Amino acid sequence: MTDHASHETTAAGADAQLFSAAEVEQFSADDVTAGGAIGKMLSALFLYTVVAMSIASWWTWSSINEATAAKRPSAAETASQDHDHQQHARVASDAAAAEKAVTEAAEPKAE
Repeated sequence: MTDHASHETTAAGADAQLFSAAEVEQFSADDVTAGGAIGKMLSALFLYTVVAMSIASWWTWSSINEATAAKRPSAAETASQDHDHQQHARVASDAAAAEKAVTEAAEPKAE
């Protein structure tokens, strides 16, 4: 068993073409068709992703706005709360003035 025989048959087979010219043309045509199909598929998937993410973004934005609108007080509630704060401030200042008057009345006057 020698390696010479296998080398000689391989060398003789390397000179012969693996595919005929018609087969190479068919492969090229199939490659063009497959490339076009892959391009269309990728374009469709990209378009689907853009549409799906736009819908998801809109849904998230509207959900957040609804949630914050439910927690946000109305203008009437805000006005009534501001009125209550003003009333509490007036009562607090009246109480401070009354306490000062009591303190001054309780202190003996130096004569």
